[in-house]
Order: sequence, then C-alpha cells, then structure tokens
Amino acid sequence: MAIFGAANQLLQIDTGATRTYLFNKSQSPIQVYASIGESQVPGQRYFGVTTTSVSNPFGAPAIFMLVYYQSTGNPAPQSAPAPVYWTDNTYTTVTGVESESLLGLNGIAGYLMLNTTSLTTLTATLLNGTAANPSQVIIQVGGYLVGGVAPASTVAGDWIVGAAGNWTPARVAQGTAPGYRSYGVAATAVSGGLCNILLNCDVI
Repeated sequence: MAIFGAANQLLQIDTGATRTYLFNKSQSPIQVYASIGESQVPGQRYFGVTTTSVSNPFGAPAIFMLVYYQSTGNPAPQSAPAPVYWTDNTYTTVTGVESESLLGLNGIAGYLMLNTTSLTTLTATLLNGTAANPSQVIIQVGGYLVGGVAPASTVAGDWIVGAAGNWTPARVAQGTAPGYRSYGVAATAVSGGLCNILLNCDVI
C-alpha cells in the first residue's frame, strides 16, 4: 500500500544525491543497497533544495518524489535530468517514452533526476529493472530544476510541455495558450540543450 503523506524527510537517498539514486534489489552493482533495509514506498515526497547561485547558498525549494521506473521501449538514459510520464493510475510508476503514458502528452510526471553524467555506470538495463523488480528512482515534481533537457529554441518564460518521443519536452511561447498541460516554465534560455525550469507538475 502506498504512503501518500505530504513528505518523508527521512527518505533514504543511499547515494546522498537525487541525481545518482537508483535502487533495484535484483540488479548488480546496485545490489549493495538491498542489505540496508530499503523500505520506503513509491509515492513519498522529499522536500529539498537546489543550488541556484553563490549569492544564495541556501538554494531554492524543490519537491522530489520516489517512484518506480518501468518502460517497454526501454530507451537509453539521458545525460541530464529529462521528462518522464505516468504509466499507472496510482501515479507511482513512470516511463521516459511518451507513447507509454497513461494520459498521453498530458501525463507528464516530472523530470527523472538520474542521468549518465551524474552516474556514469547507468545503462538502460539498470534503469529499467524487470517487471517483477522495477527500479526505484527519484523525480523532481516541483520547484527549481537546474539543467533539465529542453527544446533548442527555449527562452526564459516559455511554457514547457510534453512532446512525442523519448525523454522529449516541447516549448510554447509565453503569452500563448500551451494547448497541453504545462509542467513548468523555463527560468533561463536553453544552452547546450539544457535550461533551468520552475516545475509545477506534482499530482497533489
């Protein structure tokens, strides 16, 4: 049974960083985490911060969520946080493939924090796990995201919405109706395929 409390500030982030967290009791080398009592439940949220600048060393508020990752297409993971979609109506399982979304383009869940730059050993197999043992990962669902995958023409103030494909967002110019459920607003212009985003896609 899922635990849908507002937050679990004792969420066990084994690696100490949301961008490197991956737990699956059936996978190696992640097997090491299986012996330390991994008992938290997907659906729990962790309220944290993201670093913004040296002028504010305390950072900006952010909301993270522990979820399962499971994809039929099983695309290769990205080198930076990227969009994921809900695949079930308990809103605890995500995929990087839009066509597997429960709600199509409107099923955006947030940004998967795990990526190949932060965890260089990450592969599609490790990320996906198995049907019996899907991996547990952390997504960011609210607050300030630093360096998320973004469309090439994004400028600050643009709506960020879902797009067809794998790990793919789209943008809609500010002042224009987004057409689909927006899940964030670009806080910076895109640079190197990434931008900072003010996320607003939590389900509660």
